[in-house]
Amino acid sequence: IDKIPADRGPATDQRGIPRPQGTNSDIGAYELVTLPVILTQPQGQTTAQGSNATFMVSVFGDALSYQWRFNSTVITDAVSASYAIANVDSTNAGNYDVVIGNSYGSVTSVVANLSVLVPPAITTQPSNQTVVVTTNVSFSVIATGTAPLSYQWAFNGTNLTNATASTLLLTNIQTNQAGSYTVLVTNVAGFATSAVASLTVVALPEITSQPSNQTVSIGSSVSFSVAATSTAPLSYQWAFNGTNLAGATANTLLLTNVQLSQIGRAHV
Repeated sequence: IDKIPADRGPATDQRGIPRPQGTNSDIGAYELVTLPVILTQPQGQTTAQGSNATFMVSVFGDALSYQWRFNSTVITDAVSASYAIANVDSTNAGNYDVVIGNSYGSVTSVVANLSVLVPPAITTQPSNQTVVVTTNVSFSVIATGTAPLSYQWAFNGTNLTNATASTLLLTNIQTNQAGSYTVLVTNVAGFATSAVASLTVVALPEITSQPSNQTVSIGSSVSFSVAATSTAPLSYQWAFNGTNLAGATANTLLLTNVQLSQIGRAHV
């Protein structure tokens, strides 16, 4: 026992046990083994959420016992040469090792890391927005999942160029930008599409036909009309000499049985 220099002879004995198992190698075909000898270490893994993972160790020795650990904490009932995890999620990500023992003592495997790839999940959806033409607006999304996350915003189903951040900023909004906005969030594990956020763009009213001056006889009727375009619905309020007229809220103002006291300026 331990009579052959460590740098002499084959690297393993006839059973495949690494030499030496002490300060030097043993004479003969077999290396004396007391403590368990790990032949194959558990391997780190990367797996998708919802799949299965198994750690295994190959050991030589007599009357072996096994105890797997997760982040240095003993896993109850994980006492065989392999440890399987079904339907993994992010809580299973971490470091796994196994302590192998017999009547002579114990050895501990290398640490094997389990990485769990979690697909994106949107925790905060973009919100509907209503803005006035020429102003600015932004849509934002918050998502979780395995980094890095990638973003692609779309307008009415068509991807927007360079719109690849978690926030979409639109400046100097015009009416042709009103519509539906969504964002696709992706990573190595999958994707998630946001809810639809609607953008309503309110155009300032534009009068296309102005009311005309009128001259009428006392006691007759007269009407003033205006035509305007903008985002519906439009509201109207007529005024006489700068004072709003009660109930005069249509695009046409009808005055009946006019009197001299009604001479003046009407506008809407």
